[in-house]
Amino acid sequence: MALKARRKAQNLILGEYREQYSLLYRYAAEIKRSNPRNTIKFKLNNNVFERLYICFDAIKKGFLAGCRKFFGINGCFLKGPFGGQLLVTVGRDGNNQMYHIAWACVEVEDTDSWGWFLQLLEDDLDTHDGKGYTIMSDQQKGLLKVITIVWPTAETRVCARHVYCNFRQVYGGGLEYKRGFWKIAKSTTMNDFNANMDLFKAIKVEAGDDLLKRNHTKWIRAFFTSQSECDCIDNNMNEVFNAYILSSRHKPIVTMLEDIRESLMERLHKKRDFIANKDIIICPRIQKRLEKEKLDARRWLAFWDGHFSYGVREGATQVRYVVSLLDRTCSCNAWQLSGVPCNHAVTAIWKAMEHPEHYVSHWYSKETYLKAYLFPLEPLNGPQQWPTSMYEPVEAPGCKKLQNRPTVKRKPSVGENVQDNIKLSKKGLPHKCSNCGEVGHNKRKCSMPLKVPTGPPIPKKTATKKTTTTTTQSARAETAACQAEEGFSVAPKTEETN
Repeated sequence: MALKARRKAQNLILGEYREQYSLLYRYAAEIKRSNPRNTIKFKLNNNVFERLYICFDAIKKGFLAGCRKFFGINGCFLKGPFGGQLLVTVGRDGNNQMYHIAWACVEVEDTDSWGWFLQLLEDDLDTHDGKGYTIMSDQQKGLLKVITIVWPTAETRVCARHVYCNFRQVYGGGLEYKRGFWKIAKSTTMNDFNANMDLFKAIKVEAGDDLLKRNHTKWIRAFFTSQSECDCIDNNMNEVFNAYILSSRHKPIVTMLEDIRESLMERLHKKRDFIANKDIIICPRIQKRLEKEKLDARRWLAFWDGHFSYGVREGATQVRYVVSLLDRTCSCNAWQLSGVPCNHAVTAIWKAMEHPEHYVSHWYSKETYLKAYLFPLEPLNGPQQWPTSMYEPVEAPGCKKLQNRPTVKRKPSVGENVQDNIKLSKKGLPHKCSNCGEVGHNKRKCSMPLKVPTGPPIPKKTATKKTTTTTTQSARAETAACQAEEGFSVAPKTEETN
């Protein structure tokens, strides 16, 4: 009976998933009706669904008007019975928050599907070779090759966090390796990079040579260009978007697409009103970063050359940098990469009796931010009001067969701490023996003789009770003797009888 009930429920669910594939043509017609400049593309195989691409005109205009030419690409699994992948493109607005550009449902994440997706994105953004754009990605196989074909002149970066996860699988997750890696990744000049690399090789030469083989020019700031004015070295914004739509990835295809569209429609006007109601010059997150640079600038001294350049020195040391307010550059290269004045530039700006906020890139201003959220995303009617289609209904792809219970949670990386209620996992952390104190094994596998515990033996519970009783009786006798010496009469204790 349970088996029959399960099969019946499964057929009802699969029927709903299949029915929504047959509505895709009508759904596309409704999107075009709301705004003819919206983009929605299909790829079918004998009328069987393979791929779907969506880019709304309001989001596209906002990105081109108010966001830097920087975006990350990533894919995530769809949790329905037909499987598939959702490819997403996420940029950054003036407040350094995620700005969704386009997304696509594909059968699998491979070179062909990424090439199809990036080609359609190139047409929407009206660029033919990717000039001026910077693309951040994870280390998917063949993805960098696809980008160089579709966007040949675009700058490419890879996520440093994924590089470190792959490195940690080989050399472990030691704290020295972790600190040294991120110092290398955040190096803004070649001298800093060489110095940090020498320190990393001092830990282990093979580990440093391995890092240089991991496409190091794609994840170290010293090798980045300043065209995008974004010093980001990770692809976390795409991971945030994947978590943002986590509950929608379990639903049928049209319901999932509508959830994404409606959440973005709400998000556009909320983000716009949040900044529009503030009396600010630059966005709050950028202002917070600038305040940190102001605190760090207190230990620096600036010397003016009489024109637009300044020499900046750290106290009485020999550490010096050159800042040009006319060109908005600093020899540490941090100002050019981020568009936000570094602590050296802030020192020079103060020496010129000006405000650092006036030297922040225009991409972070309130005015530019509001341009990104100026265009509203149009609402759509329900399926009962969608236009009819002359094409045959799209057929659902083959059902994905699973041997076991389907996986819902994301598989953690090697050495990643996963929160389980309150206790954190120690997987990937070095073990320290409580017997000999060495790292790499525990007490059970220690080759040294076990230490004999020192100190007084712990008394048993019965002995503790007897000791407590004897001590109490002695205290009572001592109290009675003291009362007798003071002249108090002590009445003898009598036992009650039933």
